[in-house]
Amino acid sequence: MKEAKVIRQDWMTDEVYQWAVLEEQARINTLNRLQRNGKNAIVAVKAQHPLNADGTPGPEYEQRLQKGLSVGLELEAKGMTVYYMTFGGVHEGHKTISLAAAGAKWLNQHGINNEMVHMLPVVFSGNDEDRMAAELFTESGDSFSQLHVIMSAGQWERSRLYFIFCGWQPTFHAITFLDAKPNHSTVCELWGAWAVPGFAKGPAEIARITDEIRKKHIEAAMK
Repeated sequence: MKEAKVIRQDWMTDEVYQWAVLEEQARINTLNRLQRNGKNAIVAVKAQHPLNADGTPGPEYEQRLQKGLSVGLELEAKGMTVYYMTFGGVHEGHKTISLAAAGAKWLNQHGINNEMVHMLPVVFSGNDEDRMAAELFTESGDSFSQLHVIMSAGQWERSRLYFIFCGWQPTFHAITFLDAKPNHSTVCELWGAWAVPGFAKGPAEIARITDEIRKKHIEAAMK
């Protein structure tokens, strides 16, 4: 496989240069997969709590699922076979139904066969969602040519960087949720301790930050 070659600019720290190389390698990896013309695609819908009291997706999560379904149908119209991913454990809003199960059921009710939905109910962190989508895309082989990721607009920056860390540049589809305060803030993503500033410290810092985020979400879910 072609390796990334990046000219180091004088303003780049060692950590930033590492990211520049990872970004270019992710571009090469993704382009190489597209050019192999595989007929399968993954649509990964990032989860969002809280669920409604009846265990159905809340408004922000439902809007993402609607977008994911729309993207999937567009891909099918182009001759692709589409597999969906849903994520998330039992979380805020319902004591027994996982976010992943709620998302999968919504897709089933809107015409997607259950065998086309890959549920991952043990995920709590957004970085873990990205990592597991990247791993499935990697392991699926050349028959899968496209990876699409559905999220709210405030998640875009961190998710893109994390996918670069994982070696891919998916196609992102961000919704703008206005009906209530979104669960993800662009301001917090750009300046918060767990978000984009953490990436500036270099790839080696990301595993530690991801573990902190995971623990935070698990603790919140257990309250």
